[in-house]
Amino acid sequence: MGTAWLILLDSGASIGGRFDEAKAVANAFVNSKRENDIFKVMYFNDAGVVYTLDWTNDKAKAASFIDATVTKPFPASGRGVRELGDIIKQAAIDGFRELGNVGQTVKAPMHQAMVVLSSGDGGSGSSSSVGQAGALIAQYMTKGRFPEDNLALPKMPVPVVSVWFPAGGMEERFEQARAFMQNLANTEIGGFFSVIRDKSLPRGDRIVTAVRNRFDAMWIAKWQASCVAPTIQQTFNFGFDPALGLAGDGSYKDVPVGIDPKSWPLDIDIDTTTQEADKNPMYPGGKVTIFGNFCWEGHKERAELFLLPKNQEVPATLEGVTLEDAEKARKTLIGQGLKATVIDAGKDSATFELPDSEKFLSGKGESFTARVVLHDNETLRTSAITKDKIITVKAVKAPLSSWLKSNTGYLVIGGIVFAGVVLILLLVTAFRSGGKRRGGAVVAAPPPRPGGGGGGGAVAAKMPDPAMSYAAPPAPPPPAPPPPAPGPAFVQRATLSGAAGIFTVLPGVEMKAGRDGALCQILLAEPRVSGTHATMKIDGGQLFVRDDNSNNGTTLNGQRLPPGVWTPVTNGAQLRFGPIEFAVGLE
Repeated sequence: MGTAWLILLDSGASIGGRFDEAKAVANAFVNSKRENDIFKVMYFNDAGVVYTLDWTNDKAKAASFIDATVTKPFPASGRGVRELGDIIKQAAIDGFRELGNVGQTVKAPMHQAMVVLSSGDGGSGSSSSVGQAGALIAQYMTKGRFPEDNLALPKMPVPVVSVWFPAGGMEERFEQARAFMQNLANTEIGGFFSVIRDKSLPRGDRIVTAVRNRFDAMWIAKWQASCVAPTIQQTFNFGFDPALGLAGDGSYKDVPVGIDPKSWPLDIDIDTTTQEADKNPMYPGGKVTIFGNFCWEGHKERAELFLLPKNQEVPATLEGVTLEDAEKARKTLIGQGLKATVIDAGKDSATFELPDSEKFLSGKGESFTARVVLHDNETLRTSAITKDKIITVKAVKAPLSSWLKSNTGYLVIGGIVFAGVVLILLLVTAFRSGGKRRGGAVVAAPPPRPGGGGGGGAVAAKMPDPAMSYAAPPAPPPPAPPPPAPGPAFVQRATLSGAAGIFTVLPGVEMKAGRDGALCQILLAEPRVSGTHATMKIDGGQLFVRDDNSNNGTTLNGQRLPPGVWTPVTNGAQLRFGPIEFAVGLE
């Protein structure tokens, strides 16, 4: 399981000749390193921490830091009695508060411990009663929150291993130092106190063995829950199996659980999901079921599925990036994906209808796959988004039967039928027109009526042909379509729908449209679209678009936009990037 060891080495003037002995004990802990152990080492003097080795799992690096960084104690600062309790408390805050965050490249073990190697001088400070300061630090470490108002990480009680090196020249503060160092050890959770008399170097290995034995006898419970509230604090109860021989209070109220995209993704049953997809591959216009441990019974609207375009890059890892960067990566992937329509979602599965687009198919020939991200829009949790863990399943092109039932199939079939009807009408018209040319003639004038006046012959007149057809008066134009429904007062999501695909814009992420796959999330494979054509964002509850000096321009409802200017976009608007048109929907 491993332990994260924070080792504090006293290099103040009061430790004197015991300094090398303290370094030897620090090395004994490092040399006992197990597979999953990590170390952070801090040297402190009378003023505070002066040198720090960040968390590392490299034993040789930790040992070298202990041996070479400080070779002798620092001289006295002249400040009088040092505040040792404050120094240790601040070191614990700095050492443990970032452990386990996304920004750390070293994996944090489940167990943590602090080792204090000191003369204890100044432990009672200038005003505290004997031993009180040590007991306060022990209580602080047992609470396990660094600093006390840090609600972003789980509570992690830390046992303190306190090793006292009595030094000469401090007889008047001897009792205070002993009481401080003894009370510093929170033995109820595995803490340990020991005294090393002068020149007792072999005791270092024995102390390490005793501490390891105490830790090995402890129970540490790792638990997993799929149903969580949409808050960083949770309230729940644990039930212990009597067969384990464990007992105690299993109730937890308003405790932080440290949810972030890296450490707490949605619990996907990837084996069942891929097996189902192998039997029934995904295809445009088809359906897919994602299996896992969910809490969506009666609330299927919480489940969302986004399909990544085939050329969309995903992070190789989230190690070494900040929490904000990880959150941005999650939002970016969601915003770039084609969105499926939820059909049903329950405790252990969610079924979706896929969009009728081949943009999410990756591969060649018959070897297609699809990458998807599942999203809970209430707790804002997603499935894994890194390259090695993102949901990737078998996919195929749409079969003919599905294509015929799709909107594209209906349009093509309708177009063929319409073209056939037009062709038949043209043939009939041509045939009838040809018959009239062959049978039509000028009607001879009737003979003059007897006694007719004027003496002139009557002019021959063309009489109406009974076979001729006459056009009906033109039909009135169809009524204008109703105006689009007004958008929401505060926009939380915008959807661009068009022949090029469906794209989603979310708050907090600027999405670029264009041909450059490395820079653009709205990828448009059209030569008349610029590499980075335009940018979209949701800011203050309003959707905006900005043309980025594109060659063929960006138009909104037929009006070309000036480059470099953020322009608001309303619900139902028609937006064009060059020749590529989208309808805008706001939610």
